[in-house]
Amino acid sequence: MRIRTIPTLATALAIGGVTLLSASPASAEIPQSTTQKAKVKNGSQKVYSANIGYNKHAWEECKPGAATSEKVIWNLGKVTRNTARIKTIKVRYYNERDLHVGSAYLYDGNHDERWRKANGWYIPKGEENWRTYKINKTVKFSKSKPLQFMLWVDLDGAGDPQWCHPKAKLYFNLKPNR
Repeated sequence: MRIRTIPTLATALAIGGVTLLSASPASAEIPQSTTQKAKVKNGSQKVYSANIGYNKHAWEECKPGAATSEKVIWNLGKVTRNTARIKTIKVRYYNERDLHVGSAYLYDGNHDERWRKANGWYIPKGEENWRTYKINKTVKFSKSKPLQFMLWVDLDGAGDPQWCHPKAKLYFNLKPNR
C-alpha cells in the first residue's frame, strides 16, 4: 500500500511561486473578547471592560485605518452568584473608518439569547462615539460560563482585500466574583 502525502496550503502556494502573506506582529493584535468580574452585592455597580477589536495595520496589503476598538461599561443592579440585573450596557466605539454594527446581543450563561438590538447602524470614523443600550433584565449565569454581550462589526472596506476588514464578533463577558 502506498501512502500519499497531501501538501499543506503553504507548501502548495510556495511550489506555485506565490508569496505567502506574513502574519501580523503580536504587538499589533487586539483581543476580540474580554472577561470582567462583577461583585456579588445588592447595590448598583459599574464594571469596566478592557478594549477589544481588531487591528490590521501591520498587514502590508491593508490601507491605513484598518482598525477598530470597543469597550463597554456594564451598569448593574443586584448581582448574586446566579444572576445579574443588567440595567444598561454603554459601548465606546472608536474606529478609523466608518464602522457598521450589524447587531448587538446579550446571552445568558447557557448561551440563550436574552436581548437583541437588530438592524444595523453606522458609527462615523475618527471620533469616539458612545452608545447606551437599555437592557433592564435579570440574566442567569451558569456555573462555568459567563454572560456575553456580543457585537457584530464590520469596517468599511475602502478598497482593501477582505482580510483587512473582516466581519467580526466581539465578546464582552461578565461573571460573578464568587
